[in-house]
This record gives sequence, structure tokens and C-alpha cells, in this order.
Amino acid sequence: MDKKYTILIIDDKTENLHYLNTILKEEDFLIRATSDATFAINSSKLNPPDLILLDIKMPNLDGFEVCKIIQEDEKLKEIPIIFISALDDTQSKVKALNMGGVDYITKPFEKEEVIARVKTQLKIFEGKNTISKLLELQDFFLKKIIHEMNTPLSIISLNIDNLESTLGYKEQFEAIKASSKSLSSIYNDLYYLIKKEKKTTEEKNINLVRFLSSRVAFFDEMANIKNIDIALDINEEFEVFMDVYELERVVDNTISNAIKYSFEDSTIEITLDKEDENFFLFVKDEGIEIANIDAVFQAYYQQKDKNIGLGLGLSIVKEICDKNDIKIEVSSQNNNTIFKYIFPQNRIIKGEVKI
Repeated sequence: MDKKYTILIIDDKTENLHYLNTILKEEDFLIRATSDATFAINSSKLNPPDLILLDIKMPNLDGFEVCKIIQEDEKLKEIPIIFISALDDTQSKVKALNMGGVDYITKPFEKEEVIARVKTQLKIFEGKNTISKLLELQDFFLKKIIHEMNTPLSIISLNIDNLESTLGYKEQFEAIKASSKSLSSIYNDLYYLIKKEKKTTEEKNINLVRFLSSRVAFFDEMANIKNIDIALDINEEFEVFMDVYELERVVDNTISNAIKYSFEDSTIEITLDKEDENFFLFVKDEGIEIANIDAVFQAYYQQKDKNIGLGLGLSIVKEICDKNDIKIEVSSQNNNTIFKYIFPQNRIIKGEVKI
């Protein structure tokens, strides 16, 4: 470990403080030791340690109470706590770990055991911090990527429309539009991922016939590249009450996946229907079967025989459906794949009445 870590020792017995201070200083740790639990908590808020060794049986505040206070403090809750105690019963150990302790050392102390357990927890702590920093960098780069993608995509779309209006229909324009729509879908997935924690959900009644018609039109160029016909079949017309952007991510990712994995000159069927009081949407394509239905909603999952995209779309679909209590049923056999979304009754609007 490159960093010089600070360890806070809290124990009401002076001899324990002295012993632990001595053996840990030999390992080049910075040590703060006190028998006053309240003072330890207050000083930690001002200058958080990297690890805490905490006795259980203490006057005024016992170790469990101290741990609870630390766990409830936003600034201190990630600090690893190793309980130290003469109590050697299973119940005390289980309670200490359930309270949030990362380890438990019994008295009398064994020098090698104390040092080994402290170093192990500091390595874990160091690893968690590294992961946290990497996630922050990932978030930063995702934000940079979507920012850099947005303007070029807008320029491409605008100029292709202008060229087409000037020169007329060209097959090449269709291909450029399809690629632009594919990039746009990826952009919207990335935007959802970085904004989902902060975005305010704005739920409203959505007419699914109009909504699906607009999404089918959006993917028209992508489907045309493979000569795929998208058929919209309305057996039961209804509205859903949810966030438009979230519904768009579900529908767009399902349609774009269907196009990617469909055979050329095939048909994608999008159907709205009702069965036994259940209102549902299903999307059926003719193409490559899903090799592992159980894994298809995992982030970054991609089929080995068709390595397309980022593998994020269906994990976003699952996350949004779980949030909105939308049940997903998937089947894939005989070159037919069906994604069926069953909406909960409390999100269905039929006519003017919300069921």
C-alpha cells in the first residue's frame, strides 16, 4: 500500500490502546487513539480516518451505538469498522457484522492476526476507492461522448434532408439516414444511463397507436436497408400512463434489436392486444434466435454469432419495466422471437376511464 493510512482506535481500556498503537505504528500506520467515543465521532467528522478499530463494551456509548452513528453519517459511512471485543460468542459477532462491521477481532489480541486483518480491510477499502474513481471517470467520459455525439448527429440529419429535397431520393441517403438513426438510438441510451438518477419522471397518458406509429416511422430507413416490413396491428386500442422518454427507450430498443437480428426480406409484427383483462404490446421478428434468454437483459450481453451494438439496450428495457411493473415475456424458437410487454392495470387508460 502506497498511501500512509490513518487508523482510529476506540477502546475504554488504556492498555489496549497502548498495545494496538505500538504494534500498528511498527507497520507505519498513522494512529489516533481515544477512550472517549463521543470525542472519536466528532473528530472523525472533522478529519475522517481510513479505518476504525472499535471496542464493543464501553461506558456511555457502546461500540454498536458508535457504529450506528457512523453508518448514518454520509461523510463517514464508507469507513471500514473492525470490532474488537472480549466477547467471543456467535451472537455478538453476528450482530457486529449486521451492524456494518467488516471484521471482528477477539481479545486477547494476537499481533499477527491484528496486522493481517487490518491490512486486508485496508486493501479492500483501497480497491473500493479505486473502483469508485473509475466509475466517476466512466461517468465523465460518457457525458463527454454524448455531448460530442449530439451536434454531429443533428448536422448529419439536417443536411441529408436538405440534400434529398434538392437531389431527390437516393439509396445512399437512405443508408446515411439509417446509420444516423442507429447512432441516435445509442445516444439516447447513453443519455438515459447518465441522467436516470437526476431526471424527474413526468408521467402522462400516452396514446399507444400514435406513439407506436411515430416510432415505426423513426426506424423506417433502418428497416428499409434490409428490406424489412414493419407491420402495426391494433387489435385493442388503449393508452398507458407513464413517462414518455422511458416508454420510448423500451419501444426503441425492442424495435432496433428486432431489425438488427431479423433476416432480410422479413416482417416485424408490432401488436397491441388484450387477453383475460391483460393489455399488452408484443414485437415479433423473423431472424436469429436468442441463444440465452436468461442472459439477454444483462448489461453488455451480446450473442457470439451476432456481435452488434453496446449490449446496453435490453438491460435499460428491463430496468424501466421493473420500475413500472411491466411484465416481460420472451420466447425465441424456429427463427421467431417475441418480446411481450404486459402492462399493469393501474397504468392502463381505456377510453376516459383509468382502470
